[in-house]
Amino acid sequence: MSDADRIVEFGYEVGQLKRLPRAGWLFAGVQHPESVAAHSFRVGVLAYAIAVQEGANPDRAATLGLFHDVPEARTGDIPYVGKLYLDVKVPPEAVARDQVQHLPAPLAAHIEALVAEHEAAKDIGHTPEARCSRDADKLELLLQAREYQAAGVSKMERFIQTMQAAVVTDTGKALLDSALRIAPSEWWEAFGRR
Repeated sequence: MSDADRIVEFGYEVGQLKRLPRAGWLFAGVQHPESVAAHSFRVGVLAYAIAVQEGANPDRAATLGLFHDVPEARTGDIPYVGKLYLDVKVPPEAVARDQVQHLPAPLAAHIEALVAEHEAAKDIGHTPEARCSRDADKLELLLQAREYQAAGVSKMERFIQTMQAAVVTDTGKALLDSALRIAPSEWWEAFGRR
């Protein structure tokens, strides 16, 4: 099998994320939750913006955001409540290692490193880019919760409060404050009036 074949197979596997719903929203009564891929896209965009404002490398932060949930193509999106009942907790880095083992070595090493760097930021340490990506992950969830709230889903406060405590960068905190103040529809309601 050629390197191109292996990369295409990986592309198909990652495509599963387009069809995989974010499972935590189901507990709040969201009928058709966003996909993991949709979540990861906005995480990448937000990570880029946060990194620019924080003086970190925006390309690296965005790439971390895009790749952070790639292991979920194999594990599914396991909500917090589900993780409490799992006997085996396989770290995302180990899943990523399995996912990329047949890819060309340089590509496999890059993807493994991306997932590991993002995961290492859970302890608020590691790289500035990983902190930006982790904040973007939390902010994306908050934005999505606000959008679901605006669409009539009432049980979003717990998601919002949890994310408020999780953001660590100054830019992330400023964005969080703005997200709590600005309605999800405000960007288009004001379009052309600014």
